[in-house]
Amino acid sequence: MTNPILSVQDLTTSFRVDGQWRDVIRGVAFDIQPRETVAVVGESGSGKSVTAMSIMRLLSPANSRSTGRIEFEGRNLLDLPLPDMQAIRGNRIGMIFQEPMTSLNPVLKIGDQITEVLRHHRGMSDAGAMAEAARLLDRVRIPSARQRLGEYPMNFSGGMRQRVVIAIALACSPRLLIADEPTTALDVTIQAQILELIKTLQEEEGMSVLFITHDMGVVAEVSDRTVVMYRGDVVETATTEEIFRRARHPYSRALLSAVPQLGAMRGHDRPLRFPRVDMTTGEIAPPQSTADTVRRDAAPILEVANLVTRFPIRKGILRRVVGRIHAVEDISFELRQGETLSLVGESGCGKSTTGRSLIRLEEPTGGTVSLNGHDVRKAGHSELASIRRDVQMIFQDPFESLNPRIRIGAAIAEPMIAHGLVSRRDAPARVAGLLERVGLSGEMMQRFPHEFSGGQRQRICIARALALEPRLIIADESVSALDVSVKAQVINLMLDLQERYGLGYLFISHDMAVVERISHRVAVMYLGEIVEIGPRAAVFENPRHPYTRKLIAAVPVADPSRRQRRVATAEEIRSPYRSADYVPPKRLFREVGDGHFVQIVDDEAAA
Repeated sequence: MTNPILSVQDLTTSFRVDGQWRDVIRGVAFDIQPRETVAVVGESGSGKSVTAMSIMRLLSPANSRSTGRIEFEGRNLLDLPLPDMQAIRGNRIGMIFQEPMTSLNPVLKIGDQITEVLRHHRGMSDAGAMAEAARLLDRVRIPSARQRLGEYPMNFSGGMRQRVVIAIALACSPRLLIADEPTTALDVTIQAQILELIKTLQEEEGMSVLFITHDMGVVAEVSDRTVVMYRGDVVETATTEEIFRRARHPYSRALLSAVPQLGAMRGHDRPLRFPRVDMTTGEIAPPQSTADTVRRDAAPILEVANLVTRFPIRKGILRRVVGRIHAVEDISFELRQGETLSLVGESGCGKSTTGRSLIRLEEPTGGTVSLNGHDVRKAGHSELASIRRDVQMIFQDPFESLNPRIRIGAAIAEPMIAHGLVSRRDAPARVAGLLERVGLSGEMMQRFPHEFSGGQRQRICIARALALEPRLIIADESVSALDVSVKAQVINLMLDLQERYGLGYLFISHDMAVVERISHRVAVMYLGEIVEIGPRAAVFENPRHPYTRKLIAAVPVADPSRRQRRVATAEEIRSPYRSADYVPPKRLFREVGDGHFVQIVDDEAAA
């Protein structure tokens, strides 16, 4: 057997906290063979990223220390002098971080950031480094590579920025690439492109990859072997197929059971709860379907007709309108009590703007919005405040939704007191009841937001949304930032609350597997327009629009035996910017099934 490229042995990393050393990872051990991809998987706080940072020695020596052995090319990285380690970083070992904007300098041109690596490690001249930088951008499939060397990171989309980071990591042909959550912030189609790009470049370069992620679907797609971490310890190591077929540790089994599987809803007419899992024992209760909560005999609680939201682009001294962002363009739908309608699509398609336009957090340009019979667009200030009692919004980042200086009890009580639903004296009892309703303790109301985990903070936001007893909740990417098990818990909570109170949900997401699990109906958005809308089963099992099929095909399958190679492209979602005199065409729809409508594509309309 060949010698491993990287051998991590008994790695323990500690941080100094209040003058004491506390172990964050303990006795971590694994090997990576030549051309092999090893995935380190676990939830937030498991120690994945600390392991990667320890390998690269990127942790501050002032308040951290690592012991054990990290052997790379016959040398223990922990014993190397700093200049020798700097010669390895970015040269023999490349690294891709989760958020490309934190990896790229916003005030330096892309070409300068790539050539810096080439000049430092390979001693290339300015002209030679710039030519090589253009070749690297071309290799990671950025169109017009040479012309884009003079642009800044802000001129690139998220997917393109991640390609630039990959180009920098590969600039010196490293033997090992460490990819730390490189696709977490990306849409599903861009994620598929980046994963395929990394696999293709790995084959061409013959390098090994350490892939760090919490997404088991990505693990199944890319890795040969998998290391499962839980609270700083490695709890299981095996081939990826063995982990997925016969996971031995309770935590590994619990992780896998919480992964939403696309296609798992076949045969289920209503939303399906995730299996309730004990993350320490691995005990799994079978999933349960929800009751039929949709009030089909009642008038819709939300009716949207021909909604348009555009943002003007102004230039010049006179600030004349030179163009517009067509964020939402002529969309119509309705939502009934007890129903979940999901809006899905990639970043920039208009999902979130739609949700914000419904309650005039963004002012619509045209169309009508009716909530419980009230015309939202014509409502005055007092009437709008009354309307907003019946519709609440849950945002993606719960930490940004909560004031860090206000205790969560006061944050939840504030809207109830403002609307006169409860007195200040009675508010604490009401808050305690709301917290218990979302699975927290009433005693927690005296804590501040930073004292809670991400999943707990999202439960607090749900409790605050329930405080005004709304009939409709707009959930804007409300679970996308959560770990897989916490995501399953929050979705189960939302389904339980819908069943108990008959809530309507407008569920905004780009996670197709979660959408399939929670939805009654689905609307697919592209460039501000709805291109397909219908019952969940019809849209997922018989997608008719090309974009819907593309979204579904891009979802990673959490089954290593069903891996598929995709064509690595540089395709991105098109810009919604239009000139000031642009008149959008009137879109036509065809009913292809009971309540299942598909936008007629251009060539079909021409025929």
